[in-house]
Amino acid sequence: MNPKIVSFLDSKGCYARKSPEDVDLALARLGVAPSASFIEFYRRFEGGFGSPYTGIELADIVGHAEKLTSACRTVHGFPSNLIVISEPCGDAVLVYDANQDSVHDVDFEGSDELIKKGELAPDWGSFDEFLEWYFSGIQQQGSKAE
Repeated sequence: MNPKIVSFLDSKGCYARKSPEDVDLALARLGVAPSASFIEFYRRFEGGFGSPYTGIELADIVGHAEKLTSACRTVHGFPSNLIVISEPCGDAVLVYDANQDSVHDVDFEGSDELIKKGELAPDWGSFDEFLEWYFSGIQQQGSKAE
């Protein structure tokens, strides 16, 4: 995980996860085995995570993302390898594919059908790449201060 992201979240003092084992239980309930970086992020930090740079809220895996994922599995038929990691925004959600360690911007006007078939190209090739984008304002601020 990018040290600037870790430093930023640590500096806020409110994102440290008190019970990392809750992440393991949430992933077991979801029946999914994500990448090590995904697990590391959520075992270390709990959200939701707002971003003034993206306007999208990144959901905490424990509870919130579980509910969003369950709803999309029930209503839209999402397969078990997909985890919804954001609040809906403009009839779209961010979806993590645990099989590919990729993140997709999924709308419910066609790309939802493509992701279910495994045919939707990722917007971010890895969860780490997604975090770099999500916290991009932090990266820009960090590079200006150096």
